[in-house]
Amino acid sequence: MFFCALRPTGEPLSKTELFGHIARFRAAGGGQPDSVVAGPFAALTLDAGDGSTRAAIARAGDLVGVGVARLDDRAAAMALARRPVRGDASDLEVILAALDGAGEEAVGRLVGDFAFVAWDARAHKLLAVRDALGVKPLYHRSSPGLQLFASHVGPLHVEDEFDRGFMADFLVGQPDPGTATIWRNVRAIGAGTYLRIRGTQAAMRRHWDAAAFVPDETARAADAAERFRTLFKEAVGTRLGDTSTAWAQLSGGLDSSSVVCAAQAGSHPLAGTLTYVDTLAGGDERRFSDLVVCHCGVRNEQIVDAAPWDEDGQLPPVTDEPTTLYPFWARDRETARLLRSAGADVLLSGFGADHYLTGNLHYIGDLVARGQVGTATRELAAWSVARRQSFWRMLQRHVVVPSLPAALQARFGQGMAPPAWVTDDLAGAEHLGERLRAARVPAARRGQRFQAATAGHLAAIARAVDTPAVPCPADTRYPFLYRPLVELGLRLPPRLHIRPAQRKWLLREAMRGLLPEAVRTRPGKGVIDARILWALQRHGGRLERLLHDPILAQLGCVEPERLRAAVDGARRGVPGNTVFLMSALALETWLTVRSGRWERTAIHSATAA
Repeated sequence: MFFCALRPTGEPLSKTELFGHIARFRAAGGGQPDSVVAGPFAALTLDAGDGSTRAAIARAGDLVGVGVARLDDRAAAMALARRPVRGDASDLEVILAALDGAGEEAVGRLVGDFAFVAWDARAHKLLAVRDALGVKPLYHRSSPGLQLFASHVGPLHVEDEFDRGFMADFLVGQPDPGTATIWRNVRAIGAGTYLRIRGTQAAMRRHWDAAAFVPDETARAADAAERFRTLFKEAVGTRLGDTSTAWAQLSGGLDSSSVVCAAQAGSHPLAGTLTYVDTLAGGDERRFSDLVVCHCGVRNEQIVDAAPWDEDGQLPPVTDEPTTLYPFWARDRETARLLRSAGADVLLSGFGADHYLTGNLHYIGDLVARGQVGTATRELAAWSVARRQSFWRMLQRHVVVPSLPAALQARFGQGMAPPAWVTDDLAGAEHLGERLRAARVPAARRGQRFQAATAGHLAAIARAVDTPAVPCPADTRYPFLYRPLVELGLRLPPRLHIRPAQRKWLLREAMRGLLPEAVRTRPGKGVIDARILWALQRHGGRLERLLHDPILAQLGCVEPERLRAAVDGARRGVPGNTVFLMSALALETWLTVRSGRWERTAIHSATAA
């Protein structure tokens, strides 16, 4: 992890004014920090206690930098340098050499996962840069006379002032794609952007934008599938090249199975795989994960029936920020223990494909907007059959309502209202209904809503990347977020992503012969809704105490009686939005733990409602 500070006016920094931030920074890590002070700029690094890419301090020419970096194409970055770069130079040193040689133009040409701050003392200029997809976090706080940056929220957080916009989005399961954090005075540097500070002038600039890619309707299916397969193998290979003991998550779904099979077909096979098994209802994926394990001949460890709020003999961890899966801390501890005992240094994840390969039905409305009414009608009819839904209902939802002005969308749209237990004050002040509609029906030029929706999904990746409640001892890497692979997906037309009853068409075609056919052609994937509802019963006593006087109600965010009624209804099988409910309970749990109000009790003492 890292922390750095800049005095824009140029006067040297003193330890006294940074004392509180440095103390919080050191409390979050281990060992002795490395540090550098260069007049108005100071930087520190610490071992974060997890397996993420180690933060470092580096120099190149007049530049000093701090951050984490893993480059996918070192050679291309080294070619930008104006002087020779050592072959054993770290990726951060290579980045600084590229910046020293090509200036800011180098930022957009860097491919990999990184978050760094570079200081040029001669030009009195600072760049705070985050990678294209936001895999690595970078946070910023502007204080009187100081600009502060860190890889974690903790060192920057001072006042307990919550950001209500962030909380509103969190409560309805909509990860904020922008820069908000749970704390009002701490912001994230957005994915694909960098902050440039020269003297006292600051400006945010974008170096990569998913919306800039236009689908090519002339693309040939066979060529696209072959190119995707090549890039996907390359993506997996680059994430395994410098590892000694690599593992992978394996759910049995199409995405994680593709990662495992591609890794085993390469020159650096996996040491093992990890599967979360849920034996309830439609959550049991072992039929498919076992097929992959047998096909690849790879070790598989399983964590069975992990549930939110499970006790494991330890208090819940206090984390930087809340996540929807925060209550799964016992599962996360077991995962960390297993990977640590196996000596894993890298964990591959199948995350990311859903955000740009799944496709969306906005393409049907785009066809209508372009005058291709007959084609749109045939597509809509095929989808209504595949989903067993009324043609007219689908026409209204996917063609008519998205084409209406926002005011009419609010009147005729369905599923766009916040849950009843969100207070009217919060919903009104944060325009929550409008935000929900924007997430479902993105603003776009006529005939380009499919492209806009995909770009919006990618923008949310930085917030959607799962951060476990207990740090993973291995560096989690995401082959599907390899930038050339993402850019290929963005350049392809809807027909190569989504077809009636078959999403991720391109990925399925690219994986022919690599995946077991039963996995490659499976139509859907398991869900954990049943396990969450089971947990509401199992840990009923704990949740009743949690919601007796909820902190969210004290903050004016929820109506407690309505929230308790929604939980009770879910226990009794009343249909509802599980995402909304889990989001509220996860946030209340995080606030309660952080406040010190959480009481440890044994599982057997919890009473089922």
